Amino acid sequence: MDLKQIENMIAIEQEQSISRAAEKLFLTQSALNQQLLKLEKELGTPLFERRKHSMIPTFAGRIYLTTAHKMVDMKKETYKIISDISEENLGEIAVAYTPETGATMFSKVYPIFHRKYPQITFRIYEERVKKMEQLVLKNEVHFAFITYAEGMKHPDLDYLDMDTEYMILGLPITHPLAHLAGKNSHETLPRLDLTLLKNDSFILLSKETRMRDMIDQAFTHAGFHPKVLFESVSTHTVINMLKEQIAPAFFPQSYVDPAAPIAYFTVNPNQRWSRSVAFLKGCYFTRPEKYFIALCTDYMRGKLQEHFDTITQTDSVSNHNDNQLHPVSC
Repeated sequence: MDLKQIENMIAIEQEQSISRAAEKLFLTQSALNQQLLKLEKELGTPLFERRKHSMIPTFAGRIYLTTAHKMVDMKKETYKIISDISEENLGEIAVAYTPETGATMFSKVYPIFHRKYPQITFRIYEERVKKMEQLVLKNEVHFAFITYAEGMKHPDLDYLDMDTEYMILGLPITHPLAHLAGKNSHETLPRLDLTLLKNDSFILLSKETRMRDMIDQAFTHAGFHPKVLFESVSTHTVINMLKEQIAPAFFPQSYVDPAAPIAYFTVNPNQRWSRSVAFLKGCYFTRPEKYFIALCTDYMRGKLQEHFDTITQTDSVSNHNDNQLHPVSC
């Protein structure tokens, strides 16, 4: 199923440049330009508007590229199904996750996955949730590990929920209201009236993050706009500043640390989100993909150790059998 010319036109669209697309495709700029000119002559209309520093699809180009993407997606899906049927266990998994919790999850899951499917490679995108949704919708990744709250689901995606967690408000332990948390606030998560912090300054997650939408809803519900010291896309940065007793901050429940000098609360409305796997409706999953998702789900639910135990037992039996089959000479 040779779609090389179509894939080359998609590369021009993605890179917005013939020279960058040619470099990506390991072609000469002249060869790719000739392909485009020949196709435009065949169709009788330009597919790209040639501007000074970019190539922008024309109306005809957008029509061509819409169909082109569908054809490439059909090729990918067909090859996935055939590969799965043939049980070759070869191929690539394109996946997106966050640079923080997602990256940690992958580092824990991959060694187990690799033991079973050593020939499978990964193409990884580390992005924020809003960008990951676009990668899935464009079929640039097979699935993404994202979060969503009520009313935030995209209609073209399906979601496989892994677990849920609350949005947490953390106060420096030195804050005048920290005592309201009581003992073991990391477990009890008492409710705090956010209006009590109306005169405080906050450290907030960036508007690029999905949780920022939830944070803004909390302030809207409390009836005031917060004073902001600074914003960050990194939850780790927010947490570290909170540990340094700088200012109150919001973050996901999975970052709660019982040993940290932080008083933990929830606020009204008591919001939570689901951590899930998002994928295009009707998407086909190969056996390796299903296994990888299952491992990630078990990691989120604290059950990954069971897989390590299974591997250890298998290795123990294998080593025992090897010793029986190949006695060591003294």
